[in-house]
Amino acid sequence: MEENLTMADLMAEVDKSMTRIYRGQVLPATVALVNEQGVIVNIGYQADGIIPWNEVSVDEVDHSSIKEGDTFEVTVLKIDDGEGNVLVSKKRAEEQNVLNEVEALFNEKKTFTVRVKEVVKGGVVAPFKGLRAFIPGSQLTNTYVNDLNAFVGKEIAVEIIEFVPKNRKLVLSGKRLAAEKAQSEKEAKIAALEEGQKLQGTVTKLMPYGAFVNLGGVEGLVHNNDLSWVRIKHPSDVVKEGDKVDVVILSVDKETGKIALSLKDMTTDPWFVDAASFELGQVVTAEVTRFASFGAFAKLTDNVEGLIHISQISEKRIHKAEEALEIGQKVQVKIIVLDKETKKVGLSIKQVEEEVDDSMKAYMSTGDEGATLGDVIGNNL
Repeated sequence: MEENLTMADLMAEVDKSMTRIYRGQVLPATVALVNEQGVIVNIGYQADGIIPWNEVSVDEVDHSSIKEGDTFEVTVLKIDDGEGNVLVSKKRAEEQNVLNEVEALFNEKKTFTVRVKEVVKGGVVAPFKGLRAFIPGSQLTNTYVNDLNAFVGKEIAVEIIEFVPKNRKLVLSGKRLAAEKAQSEKEAKIAALEEGQKLQGTVTKLMPYGAFVNLGGVEGLVHNNDLSWVRIKHPSDVVKEGDKVDVVILSVDKETGKIALSLKDMTTDPWFVDAASFELGQVVTAEVTRFASFGAFAKLTDNVEGLIHISQISEKRIHKAEEALEIGQKVQVKIIVLDKETKKVGLSIKQVEEEVDDSMKAYMSTGDEGATLGDVIGNNL
């Protein structure tokens, strides 16, 4: 038994003496001894390998964490350190393995998560497997970043956009992934929206035709007509950027993502409140507010406006409303159209004048000495 064991040992020693190693080679190693100078390992060679403590790991190492019998890989730094030992590095072997892993991630276009450590010129640094990875400011996310420091300490999903193993150059990007995440979240939020739903949002942008409101990841448009019950010239007449507003969803296009909103209180339309006091055929006082090619508009109240068609302005033939009326002029009109469904009101000055003429004729023909002209006209109006 001893003879066989001795022969086996001898054969192993012979194998070791015949084994050749070279600089940069990665070998399996077993810890034989740990001392203050470093770690002595068996590498299957005629000489032991020596790992200085600064070559054990990229991080600071607790000497007690390495024990006899531990196994790992090492990279050959020198075949002979001057004392017959082979100088090897556990750290370099790990780094090579890391480079191989990173290259595989790059080639396979896989994604992973990193934590941003610090801000540098043009971007940020995020350590990854011992490598100093750089993320350009424009590649941090899918939106413009005003302050890069806001990302320090945060974890972000990234992919490799450039990798040069020789220079250990690693450039990452979170832009595409952030855009995909935002789009996915947007689609989910749009899918959950329903017509008639009431939400609170923030005014983000004003345009001549309306205001855009952020509903928390999705934006909707409040058209000018839906900003106020009264006519406005610009959204700034009602809201400003940054305002918190309560809105009602008028419509949602699930395919295009377009959302129409209303800022008006749908239950208290002041038009209907004011129009409730008017009746068809009633004669009221109106104020001329504006002209159109087909007539003039006049307001009955601040919320109700009606059209005096050009054919209803005067018995005389006129080509433009301006020939008979002035802006701000108050006139007696008869309500000849009152469509509450479409909120359209038609007015006539001519019919009021005709009724006054008829009343005057009736008065002149009766000769009733007990009634005044004012009484007759008042009764007909």
